[in-house]
Amino acid sequence: MLDVINVTKTYRTGLLGGTPAIAVNNVSFSLKAGKTLGLIGMSGSGKSTLARLVLRLIPCDSGRIVFNGVEITNFNRRQMKKLRQEMQILFQNPESSLNPRMTIGKSLAEPYLFQAINDKDYIAGQIEGWLAFVGLGPEILNRQPHQLSGGQLQRVCIARALLLKPRFLVLDEPTSMLDVSVQAQVIEVLKNAQQEYGIAYLFISHDLDLIKACSEEIAVMHQGRIIEQQPAEALYKQPKEEYTKELLDTFLNF
Repeated sequence: MLDVINVTKTYRTGLLGGTPAIAVNNVSFSLKAGKTLGLIGMSGSGKSTLARLVLRLIPCDSGRIVFNGVEITNFNRRQMKKLRQEMQILFQNPESSLNPRMTIGKSLAEPYLFQAINDKDYIAGQIEGWLAFVGLGPEILNRQPHQLSGGQLQRVCIARALLLKPRFLVLDEPTSMLDVSVQAQVIEVLKNAQQEYGIAYLFISHDLDLIKACSEEIAVMHQGRIIEQQPAEALYKQPKEEYTKELLDTFLNF
């Protein structure tokens, strides 16, 4: 499904080009359909940058990204527009993911319009069906984002991410802004979607218990590199790298 091969991204800091800062350093991993790879590491380790590179939201300096057997590293905007149906992202803050001036219905229709799908009856039926899938009713369609709870907003964002039936979804801290009880509900919706549609997830989170519960394998990022990758249970029981041990100890003693 997804192969990331020796991907690197460097930024320049300061004026006049500044000092190079390597955000992602020669990273490789693979992800199969219907599976979840958890990605952990301290803030600034390169997790979100890696996710954006994989989705081609930003270009990489070197390396290759292969999706469904096709190299997409150098896809142009037109090629990526079509591919956006298959690659989506669910962000940390659902409020910032939705236009506050749009109704929920209009926000949900946007992905279809972006892909030049204009059949209003088809769009309406799909939206209502996906809302039901995430546990929401059609009565919210005419509401503004500020009229919904955080949990409802994230369910709307999940529905919008699933509308075009993607094969790969980045989950970038998708529950960190939610209450614990709501987190469990959102995770259940995501698990159901994965089981029913075979979606592959790259799951980024600081919540190591959540990552362990949701991921078949876990990769650990440190200073832009993946320093360790193991099956979830094995990584928790017998981490190989000292940094991983410190990360787990910090979380468990928090």
